[in-house]
Amino acid sequence: MKKFLKNGLMLMVAGTLLFTACDPEEETPVETAPEVTVSVENEQEAYLPGDVINLVVDFTAASPVVGATIDAETEEFTITLSANGISNNVIDLNAFSVASETEGSFTIPGFTIPEEAANLTLSFAVNMEDEDGRTGEGTLDLEVGEAPLVNFSAILLAAPLGDASSETFFSTNTGETYSMGQINGSSQPLSANIDFGYFYGTGASQTGATLASPANYPFDYGQSAWSVRNATKIRATAVTESQFNEANLSSIEEAFENGTPGSTDGRITNLSEGDVVAFETDGSKDGGAKKGLLLVEAIVGTDGENDRIEFSIVMEE
Repeated sequence: MKKFLKNGLMLMVAGTLLFTACDPEEETPVETAPEVTVSVENEQEAYLPGDVINLVVDFTAASPVVGATIDAETEEFTITLSANGISNNVIDLNAFSVASETEGSFTIPGFTIPEEAANLTLSFAVNMEDEDGRTGEGTLDLEVGEAPLVNFSAILLAAPLGDASSETFFSTNTGETYSMGQINGSSQPLSANIDFGYFYGTGASQTGATLASPANYPFDYGQSAWSVRNATKIRATAVTESQFNEANLSSIEEAFENGTPGSTDGRITNLSEGDVVAFETDGSKDGGAKKGLLLVEAIVGTDGENDRIEFSIVMEE
C-alpha cells in the first residue's frame, strides 16, 4: 500500500512538471502595415465626365507615416496628379498636416473627372509608408457614365439684313434664334448667351456660307454694342452625316480635337450641305465650355431676304 502511494505521488509530480514544461512562451505581436481607405466626399449615385470630386483618405498605422503616393487610371490611360499638395502623384503629407501621425484623415480636393473617362472605370490607389518601411494601400473604383447629350433640330439662321430683323444668331443655352434687333433692344443681357451667327459672303469677301462666333463675326453688324461677345471655337471636320447621327461624347471630343480651324478658331467659311463642324462654347459663358457637332442640312440662297442656313446640333448637355 505504501509502495502504491509512493508511486502515485511520483506520477503526479512528473505530470505537473510535464505540464509546466509544455506551457507555450508568450509571443511578441507582429505590427502590421498602415491601413488605408479612400472614399469620395459627399458620394454621388452616378459619376460623369466633368464632375469635380474630393477624395477622402483615412489611415491608421502602428508607426508614424512618412510618405504617400496616389495613382489614378482607367482601362485605357493613366492620370498624373500635380496639384493641391501633390506633385507627380507624390503626396506631401506636411501639406495635409498628417506627417508623422499614426492615425488621421485628409482630403484631396478638386479632382475633375476627365472627358475621356466616359464609360470607363476610374481607379484610385493611395499607398502610405510608415517609418519602419511598411506600406499599406487603399483603393477606390468609380464607374463613370457618359454625360447626357442634347439635340437641336431644324435650326434656321437667316442671312443678316440691314434692318437687323433677321434671326441670324443662335444660343445653345436657350435653343433659340435671335435677331440683332432683339439682342440690342432687350433689357436682358442676351448677348452673353449667343454662340454663333450666320453670314453669306459675296462679292469681295467670297466666304460663302459662314458660321462665326460673336468675337469673330466678319463685320460689325451691331455686336460692338454687346456687353459680351463670346469666343466660340468652330472647326471643320471629316465627320460624316451617319457618324453625326451616332455621335457620343467621346466621338464629339475626338472630332473637335482633330478638327481644322479656319483663318481663325472662331469662323468657318464656304460651308456646304452635308458638312459637319465641331465647336466648343466659350468657357466663360453660363454653363462653361461645351463641345458639340453641327450638321449643315441646307443652304438656301446667298445674302438676300429669306436666304438662310439650316442645321442640326448634338452636344454636351
